[in-house]
Amino acid sequence: MKLSRERVLHLSRLIMGYLDQDDAVEYFEDPREIRQQIVKLIEAEMKADEMIDALVRRKLETQKRVIEGSDEWEILYRKYHEDEVAKHRKVMP
Repeated sequence: MKLSRERVLHLSRLIMGYLDQDDAVEYFEDPREIRQQIVKLIEAEMKADEMIDALVRRKLETQKRVIEGSDEWEILYRKYHEDEVAKHRKVMP
């Protein structure tokens, strides 16, 4: 799912709001810098998800008997997507 820049900024402000309300959270950097890092993380995850989606769709395109939108396609898409996400998480710290 692609989020607009405005939505990403809104989410980063919400996250910072929750961090500010949590007495157990203490940070030593400028809140604006932390919010910018949150934005970068969200954008990186969206980019990774787009890359994974494209990879999964290419895999499915090679399977001529599977028609996009069919139940079989949906099942295989979820399976391949989960596999690729698991690989991605192993690579990312």
